[in-house]
Amino acid sequence: MKNSFLSIVFLMFSFICKAQSSNSDNAQVSLSSKYAPNVLAVYQENSKSKIEDLFNYFQMLTNASLRDDLKKEVVTNINQLYRNKNAMIIDFTSASFDKIPLQQFIQKLLISEPITFTVSEEANFNLVTFNSWKSEYTITRTKLGITSKIKVNQKIFMFDFEKEFGNKTKIVTNVLLDEMQ
Repeated sequence: MKNSFLSIVFLMFSFICKAQSSNSDNAQVSLSSKYAPNVLAVYQENSKSKIEDLFNYFQMLTNASLRDDLKKEVVTNINQLYRNKNAMIIDFTSASFDKIPLQQFIQKLLISEPITFTVSEEANFNLVTFNSWKSEYTITRTKLGITSKIKVNQKIFMFDFEKEFGNKTKIVTNVLLDEMQ
């Protein structure tokens, strides 16, 4: 009787451990395994348009004639594109292109002379993990008549979250930008 009880407890413990193991494995499934290639490609293309929006916003902040209330709205829009509001990004205002926190870069743009940015047509998406990928693209920056090309490797995150639509809740997927290298 005692052996039967121990056997049952051992079996239950084994099943519980196996169930927890398989649950943690599912949480770490790569995006390329979770989504069909064409679906993931759509999200990656969407991230490219977010990158283009980001650089349009950066350019707007260097426009001295832009009203302060519009600049605040642009800063809000930039922050909404990012997963981490203090992600390290390339300082496109300097000649050294060092990395600085996003909020510091925004402050530098607000006092910068006008800068124009162009995002390359071609973007490569690689290093897909369970919740992110790397996007590689080239930025053409023109400042004081001097044009520079900078290769950027940026981390992009993809999250599912619940969102309420009236009295219904649905799972929505969001793509957010993160650090640059």
